[in-house]
Amino acid sequence: MAEARTVHLVQTAVAMGLIEEQVSLCYQCGTCTGACPVAAAGGMDYTPRAIMRMIQAGLEEEVLSSQTIWTCASCYLCTVRCPRGIQITEVMTQLRNLALAKGYKARKGQVYNQGFIDIVRRHGRMYEPELVVRYHLLTNPLNFIGLAPVGLKMIAKRKLRLLPDHPPGRPEIRRLFERLKESERRKEQGE
Repeated sequence: MAEARTVHLVQTAVAMGLIEEQVSLCYQCGTCTGACPVAAAGGMDYTPRAIMRMIQAGLEEEVLSSQTIWTCASCYLCTVRCPRGIQITEVMTQLRNLALAKGYKARKGQVYNQGFIDIVRRHGRMYEPELVVRYHLLTNPLNFIGLAPVGLKMIAKRKLRLLPDHPPGRPEIRRLFERLKESERRKEQGE
């Protein structure tokens, strides 16, 4: 058990080192923040530029516990516009994975992401009503009550499906998820 814990600590330290190496190129121009639609909407506690600077300053705990890494929309606007070629969207994904590996409390973005993946795995495609219900019941149940009238109107106008569609390629999608799970299991066991 102690050996597994040591291996885990080494792996997470290596992962953070790789992130720090990528971010070391950042010269704080702010282009990433200027391009970010989530930052513009006020959906982050730190801007992408601030996250890059915090990584450079070694503020790992603050970065991994921030809401920003979970609210990144993965739209790649920051990555495309970065004059230094830093893969900022990939850095945010790596930070989320590292936060989970280090046991940081899952944030609302992780609840959303996991719900999205579970729904696609089960139905073979996205089923928006289930995602909205799941997300709000797990993060803010009182807010869900206020959304119910809007949802009912959307169903009445046929903007939302009452039951999920099941695409013809559903078995293939399930097999992809099974292969991914098996691959992750083998990776954890060091095979």
